[in-house]
Amino acid sequence: MKVNSCIGGFVNNKSNAIKKTDTLGKIMADFPEVAPVLAGAGLHCIGCHVSTYESIEDGCLAHGMKPKDVTDLVKKANERVKEYDSMPKLTFSENAVVELNKRLGKPKKKFVRIVQNFGEFDFNATDSKEGDEIVLLAEHKEKKVSVLVSQRIERMLRGVIINFDSKQKVFTAQRA
Repeated sequence: MKVNSCIGGFVNNKSNAIKKTDTLGKIMADFPEVAPVLAGAGLHCIGCHVSTYESIEDGCLAHGMKPKDVTDLVKKANERVKEYDSMPKLTFSENAVVELNKRLGKPKKKFVRIVQNFGEFDFNATDSKEGDEIVLLAEHKEKKVSVLVSQRIERMLRGVIINFDSKQKVFTAQRA
């Protein structure tokens, strides 16, 4: 199995990617991996309509936290971001590459897109890139498949290996 290359995409080169003035909505869009950190601090309103305009600091203070607690939470969130930044990109097993290649269809499409559907993921063939999508190259021997994934989903799937179970005809995912 070859580790995939990534064409384009979000790279965080800052040690403090999250600031206390950032809105909860922006944080969740850019760094979904911090959701458990925020929830662990009592911010269970991550999906709340207020999160689109309320900063992490405002949210914490509204929930009775002290300014030092806010600073500590932002530090923990940035530690989580740094941890994810060091994780390997999403990778694909030989069986997964073979199945993805089949899903490109006939006539052959350019890409396979990772789509999220009711909390699960699937793959659809397409010829065009959308929005903030990046391209991961899944390859095995002479087979190569360009996989489109949104930056947010790519971060959620860091360190995951996608396999295809040919007996059950399903993709499986396992964090390395």
